[in-house]
Amino acid sequence: MSRSTLQSAYKALLKHQRLLQNPCQAALVTHLANLQADLALRNHNQGSPKGVYIYGDVGIGKSRIADLFAATLPPSISSRRIHFHEFMMDIHMRLHHAHPQAFYAGDPLIQIGRDIRNESRVLCFDEFQVTDIADAMILRRVFGAIWESGGVMVSTSNRPPEKLYENGLNRSLFLPFVDELRRRCEVWKMEGKEDYRMSSGGERRVNVFFTEAHDFERDFRGAVGGLELEAMEFPVQMGRKLRIAA
Repeated sequence: MSRSTLQSAYKALLKHQRLLQNPCQAALVTHLANLQADLALRNHNQGSPKGVYIYGDVGIGKSRIADLFAATLPPSISSRRIHFHEFMMDIHMRLHHAHPQAFYAGDPLIQIGRDIRNESRVLCFDEFQVTDIADAMILRRVFGAIWESGGVMVSTSNRPPEKLYENGLNRSLFLPFVDELRRRCEVWKMEGKEDYRMSSGGERRVNVFFTEAHDFERDFRGAVGGLELEAMEFPVQMGRKLRIAA
């Protein structure tokens, strides 16, 4: 895949008014296109290039550009595009299912990080954030293994690295991860004022309307046509069940 593929996809969005002209955005596209080319040229013995940590205000096109980057990676480069919250849930699930012997053999989070790296050379995250001490401690160990194994991260966030887990419990224990993130990634501040989600050229707007509980109950009962409702249970993560009352 040529270096211009990402840039061509970006120009197509501009042409069809799915995005608006933004010099900072265009510069980021060029930087990410160069990263794609670098990834394609390097083999596993040549080390890995720096990833990119993109932060800025909500709605200025960060996720759209990250989507383009992931979608235009050459097939030879294994990658995973995922919301960061979903990624953390996956780590918790892997830890939950880890064989008990893994805890005696060493840190299971290190092996989880290596497994993730073996599955995907490039990890593309949306909305990188840290909200609790458990995740803060997990990140340092998992990403340490991912980076040491040659993984590359491209992520969006609303916060700069130094604001992650701000005012969190025992935050000093998390700060080495911030330092390592800065060492492993180029930190890119996305500038812009236009909220592409709200503009006519941006993504389709979804309107959500709320109503009073009794109005909803009346409308719902009318919609089901008097059918008898039954309680149901649905399996959720880690063996739990979610019960929906009738």
